[in-house]
Amino acid sequence: QTPLVESLPLSAATGCQVLLKMDALQPSGSFKDRGMAYMCAALQSRGVTDLISSSGGNAGLAASAAGRKLGMRVRVVVPTTTKPIMIEKMRAHGAEVEVHGANWNAADELAR
Repeated sequence: QTPLVESLPLSAATGCQVLLKMDALQPSGSFKDRGMAYMCAALQSRGVTDLISSSGGNAGLAASAAGRKLGMRVRVVVPTTTKPIMIEKMRAHGAEVEVHGANWNAADELAR
């Protein structure tokens, strides 16, 4: 439920009205909420109750927010480079966060 805002420069350049979806106003502040919410709901409809995600930050936060809203258990594996504030935000949404590895590839390998 984010607003649409007209881009006057793009509308003028294209000759038609161009609207931009303001996904920065999603609960996590990232466009990743939209896709993650869709994916989580689709998985839940197939009987999935637990989610696991590897993330450097935004995708894990989006999974945490979507999982909380849907009543799903969420575990996120992040690398040591993930900012503590991002880990706190994931945990605030109820996610279990495990810090593993020096980079996303290492975190993703564990999550798989």
